[in-house]
Amino acid sequence: MPQVYIADDNHEFATFVAVVSRQAGWDAVTCENGRQLLDTLREERGPALVLLDINMPVLDGIEAIEEIVDLDRRLLVRFMTGGADAPIIAARMIASARDLTVGRNIFKPVSKARLEEILDEAATVLEPDAGNA
Repeated sequence: MPQVYIADDNHEFATFVAVVSRQAGWDAVTCENGRQLLDTLREERGPALVLLDINMPVLDGIEAIEEIVDLDRRLLVRFMTGGADAPIIAARMIASARDLTVGRNIFKPVSKARLEEILDEAATVLEPDAGNA
């Protein structure tokens, strides 16, 4: 079962994403901020999708990505935001400079159908053989 980590301080949105993910066959874990996400990612292993909100308390998406890039895990990161593009561009630059796989940005609100497309795309990228291609 593929793993998805959802880091977003908007509880309703994170729950929506988790429910859709579980319906699509993913094991979904929600985190309220970047610090909680990092703690969780350090405890787990294996490839995973990370849906990372840029604007969060405690540790935002930009601060979190600076630490995520040092984890020894195969992760696909998709940045999420409901606001301006500038922070997301900075986060993508940090992740890309460190060879972390980064998918297209997700702009909120996102429909169930679009979220299902995102999960399908991620599942293809994270397939065991995809990393060896």
